[in-house]
Amino acid sequence: MAIEKSIVRRYLVLSLLASVVPVVWIGLLYDRFAESAFQEVIDEKLAAHLTATASRIAGFVEARRYQAETLANFPGIAAFASEQRAPNEQVSALLQVESDLPDLFGILFFSADDSLQKVIPGQAASGPPYWGETTLEAAGLPQTRVGDIELVGPAPPVDGHSGWLLVRYPLRETANDAGAARHVALHVRLASLTELMGADPAAGALEPVLKTPAGYFNRVGHLVNPSGKLVSGPEIFPGWRPMLQVEPSQLLEPFERARRALFIAVLVGAVLLVILFYRMSLRLRQRVGQLLAGAYAISSGRLEYRIADHGEDEIATVSRAFDAMALRLEQHLARIVRMEKLAVLGEFATSIAHEVRNPLAAVKTTVQALSRREADARRLQLLSDVEGEIDRLARVVSQLLDFGRPRPPDPQEVVVRDAFRRVALLLEPDAAARGVALSVQGDSDLRFCADPDHVVQILLNLGINALQASDEDGAVVLRASREGSMAVLEVSDRGHGIPADVLPRVTDPFYTTRSKGIGLGLSISRQLAEINGGRLDIRSVPGSGTAVRIFFPIMKDNDGKHPDH
Repeated sequence: MAIEKSIVRRYLVLSLLASVVPVVWIGLLYDRFAESAFQEVIDEKLAAHLTATASRIAGFVEARRYQAETLANFPGIAAFASEQRAPNEQVSALLQVESDLPDLFGILFFSADDSLQKVIPGQAASGPPYWGETTLEAAGLPQTRVGDIELVGPAPPVDGHSGWLLVRYPLRETANDAGAARHVALHVRLASLTELMGADPAAGALEPVLKTPAGYFNRVGHLVNPSGKLVSGPEIFPGWRPMLQVEPSQLLEPFERARRALFIAVLVGAVLLVILFYRMSLRLRQRVGQLLAGAYAISSGRLEYRIADHGEDEIATVSRAFDAMALRLEQHLARIVRMEKLAVLGEFATSIAHEVRNPLAAVKTTVQALSRREADARRLQLLSDVEGEIDRLARVVSQLLDFGRPRPPDPQEVVVRDAFRRVALLLEPDAAARGVALSVQGDSDLRFCADPDHVVQILLNLGINALQASDEDGAVVLRASREGSMAVLEVSDRGHGIPADVLPRVTDPFYTTRSKGIGLGLSISRQLAEINGGRLDIRSVPGSGTAVRIFFPIMKDNDGKHPDH
């Protein structure tokens, strides 16, 4: 059977299409929607991060604005800034407390022309204008108005000095002197502001930067020139906006790894499915091939061929049905062959019996006549022996006629008690002579449908065989029982038994294990049982005895029980 034309090939292809295609399709759909979902998650995460950063920076600037406003409105600050009077203790304490914050370098006072008037250094003060002769250059830096404050800068780090930013607020109480201080400014560390952008939301993939009017600054307050894709956050102040520098290759690396793993899993799954279904198809083809080989074997006459599939699936069921069919076919053909052989043998036996019976009768009549006239005792004994042999040959001829042309059955109700009584009366003299115990057991009221004379003949043949097979002090038992819808008559002995290799042939015509037998007793018994709708079954254990069981159909109106039950 070519695989190209077999159902196995179609089974394999359809199974692969039904399993691999959905797996690949689901994998592609998952990849597509996973990428979209991943991008949405990243966008939402970036937006949330930038919004939080903007909120922190705005809050930081708002805190500085409130601090500057507090200083500007504190009594005596304007006079102190204009040097019109010495600072009182409250002003000194306030300046000391406010300037010592870690986010400030110090507090500065500016005149109307943006010239630096006074400097209050804090604990973090370093570089100009606190130490050395260099002054703070605020001119030229971007200025951003945010409400009532002004953001000056930011200024990037220069010559090892940290970057800074001014949060400037106007003084409310100012002197009439044109050179008097007009603004108070908080000198803010730029790093304190940029550090609020926080750690990288995705290390190596995202770099936070702060866009200002003075340029882009990273988290440590250094001026940078960003490259690549920039994701903008909400504007904090005019020109101020947190941003994220995105490296797409690093950002999508986890997703790409997951995608590769997905494709590998889909590929491996598809390969495993292909291998699995291919092996299944080979196994299926092998088992179908066994069925095909069995069909070819049966068609070629090998009726003994068996598939013997011990599985539990549909093919195993078909295999068992095939074996059962082969067994029944073998039995049926064997029965047909046996019937044909028996028919031919019967015709031959009948013709021989007819040719022999009449001459035997004439010879017996002559011997009897000679015996009546013979006075010599020795010759009289010889004539008596001849007459006995003639009687034996006559019995053989009668058996041949019974075998070759059995009388058609006359089905009647057979009561086991009556049949056993007739057989026991005929067998008791021989049993007593041999010293064998003969007994009747079982349900003697059992009734079934058969020819009574045939039943008696069967039991008589089997009983004679049992007696001949028994030794002295042996036992022969006639037993009746019921199995389902069949009545069972059993004749058993405790003789030598029949060897296993001989047992299948004991019912063949003219086959016998005894030197004086002709081998027709069991053949006739089996023949009579079958023409009455029954069957004969022989079981024997060498050294333990033989049991022959005859099955007859029970009459429909009989339940096989005693009437008084």
